[in-house]
Parts: sequence; C-alpha cells; structure tokens
Amino acid sequence: MRKTIAALLGCLALTGCSSDWQGETAFKVAEFYDHQLPDGATEKRVKLDPVGSPPQDAEPDHLKGLSVLEHEIVGAVGVEDGVVCLARHESGETKISGCKKS
Repeated sequence: MRKTIAALLGCLALTGCSSDWQGETAFKVAEFYDHQLPDGATEKRVKLDPVGSPPQDAEPDHLKGLSVLEHEIVGAVGVEDGVVCLARHESGETKISGCKKS
C-alpha cells in the first residue's frame, strides 16, 4: 500500500498539481496607486481586473489581484479602459507583460 501511495505521489509531482499556461488576456484598469518599496521609494502601479474568458487551463483565481507598473502599458489609459496583456502562469505564480491599450 505504501508503494502504491508513493507511486501516485510521484506521478502527481511529475504532472504538477496546477498546470502552467500562457495566453493573451483582457483586463480593465481598476485603479492607479502608489506602491511603496522597502527602501521608501514609491512606484506608480495599475491594478487590473480580468474581463472575458481566461486562457485555456487558467483558474479564475490566477488572474485576480494582478498589477503592472504604469509605464509598462503601451498607450495612455484611464480607469475602466481595456488592456490586453500576455499572462503566464508558471510554478504557481502568474505574471503579466506586454500590456497595451485595447
């Protein structure tokens, strides 16, 4: 019985508990805010809320609470504007990049 459980756990480790995925994802700008860094400096960030269908294999929670630096969005945006970004989920973490106004 222990060997069976060990074999099943090994299979889960090889396939991963959550799948990695990536894809273009639509967001809307929720807010602009100042994020304080450990050294006391601040950076302008943009909180994004997902809209529409998530990429294949993405869990809805993977896309919640994401933000980017304001200067990383191509094109001027305001609150409620649409943005499209490349979202990538790997090793339990979701990162977004290549954002542009839609």
